[in-house]
Amino acid sequence: MRTEAERIEILHRRAKELERRRNERQMAGLGSVSAFLAVLLIFIVGRTSRMSPGLAGDPFTGSSLLSESTGGYVLAAVIAFFLGVVITAVCIKIRQKKEERYRRGSGNQKP
Repeated sequence: MRTEAERIEILHRRAKELERRRNERQMAGLGSVSAFLAVLLIFIVGRTSRMSPGLAGDPFTGSSLLSESTGGYVLAAVIAFFLGVVITAVCIKIRQKKEERYRRGSGNQKP
């Protein structure tokens, strides 16, 4: 038979293993989403550059937002920035919850 301390130790090991697996799944999911967004951004930029063939030859088009042909680039940049902010906020929230659980779990344990 196991003592109470042994059962608690096994419980803590299992909880850490489950948390590690969950973190791996979250990171894999975020990596997949990031890869998808990168491909989507490349597709949008490629699509908008085909729609306006003079864009590549004009060196001042990228620096002027008054040109009609830069709308796709500006839209892609705004979307990419917004998604980057959202992903960063989600990662920070996940880290804060993880640290809170760790502090709560290791602070007040009964012997």
